[in-house]
Amino acid sequence: MVDRSKTLEDPAISLLEEMLKIYTPSGREEPLSRFLAERMNHLGFDDVQVDRVNNVIGTVGSGYPSILLCGHMDTVPGVQPVKIVNDLIFGRGAVDAKSSLAAMIIAASELIDKEDYGKVIVAGVVDEEGMGTGIKELIKGSIRADYAIFGEPSSIENITIGYKGRISLTIICKTASVHASAPWMSQNAIEKAFEVWGAISSYTSQGKDDKNRFNSLTACITKIRGGTAHNVLPGTCRITTDIRIPPQTSCSKVHQDIMEIIDKYQSDVSFPKIEVKVDEMTEPFETDKNSPLVRALSVAILNVTRRRPILVRKTGTGDMNAFGHALKVPVVTYGPGNPHLSHTHKEYIEISDYLSCVKIYYEALLNIRKFHGPDRQSST
Repeated sequence: MVDRSKTLEDPAISLLEEMLKIYTPSGREEPLSRFLAERMNHLGFDDVQVDRVNNVIGTVGSGYPSILLCGHMDTVPGVQPVKIVNDLIFGRGAVDAKSSLAAMIIAASELIDKEDYGKVIVAGVVDEEGMGTGIKELIKGSIRADYAIFGEPSSIENITIGYKGRISLTIICKTASVHASAPWMSQNAIEKAFEVWGAISSYTSQGKDDKNRFNSLTACITKIRGGTAHNVLPGTCRITTDIRIPPQTSCSKVHQDIMEIIDKYQSDVSFPKIEVKVDEMTEPFETDKNSPLVRALSVAILNVTRRRPILVRKTGTGDMNAFGHALKVPVVTYGPGNPHLSHTHKEYIEISDYLSCVKIYYEALLNIRKFHGPDRQSST
C-alpha cells in the first residue's frame, strides 16, 4: 500500500500524477509537451526542445551508444478522474501510455551524474493514437539511435519484440443508381463490392493458423457505407478494410496480390468500376531476440523482478515498426501496465509496477552500454 501523504514527495509519482491531470486526446498534446519540456529542463536534460508538431525531446549523456526512449503523450478521448487509491493511480493514459513516458523521463534523469552510459534521447511524441504524426516527424528529423525502446503497456515481465504490419484499404464500387422496383436495370454496388471483398477475404485466409495468429495474414471490414434510400438500388458502396501482415511477408507484396485480384474483376467489362485507396501502410517489424537491446532489458527485468522475462510478438502495430524500418536498428516495446486496460473507462496503473519500471529502464540503459561493447562504434 502506498502512503498518499508521501506520494508528492516521490518525483516519479508526482510527475505521473501531474501528467495524467493534463487531458491530451490526439491533436491536443501541446499543454503536456510544454509542461514536460519545463520539467525536463528542471531535471537537468540537455537540448530540450518542442518541435513543430509538439513532440518534446531532450537528451542526457553523450557518446555511444545512442539510445532512444520514446513514449506517446496522446490518449484516446474520454476524461477520467485522476486519483490514487492504495497502490493504484487511476486516470486516462495511466496505462496507455503516460506511465511509460514518465518512467522513461525519471530513469534517464537518474543517469545524469553517472558516467560512461552513452547518449540517451527521451522523446514524447504526439498522435500515436491517430495517424502517427509524431513518430513520422521524429523519423524525418535529425534524431538517430543505435537502439530504441518504445513505451507501451506490455506488463512488467513482457518484452514486445515484434508487431505485425498493417494495410488499411478503402474499396469503392460505383454503378448506375436506379429505382429498387427495377433492379435488373443496373447492378447493386453493395453486392458487387462484397463480391470483391469475398475474393480478398479468401486470399487472406490462405495459410491461416489459429494456433499462431502472429504469423497469419488476417483481414476484416471496419467500415461500410452504401445506399441512399430504402427504395433506391445502391449506386455507390465504400468498404474500409484492415489487413494485418506477418513479418514473413510485406505490405507491398500483399498490396500487389490484392491489386491483382481486383484487376481480374476490372478486366471483365460487365463488372462495375472499382477504385482502391490506400489509407495507411505500415510494414511488419520484429527485432532479433539476441540483440544487445533485448539482452540488456531482459537482464534488468530479471534483476528487478526476480522473474524471467517473456518475449512476446503482438498482432497489433506500433510506432516501433516505422522507426525500426527507417533506421534499421534493434527496437522493442516495453512498459508497465495491463494492456487490456488500455482505452477502457477504468484505466489504472499499479504504482509498484510503475516504480519497478523506472528501475528496469535505468538498469537496461546501463546494460546496453555494456552489451554494446566499449570498442564498438555507434552506427549513427
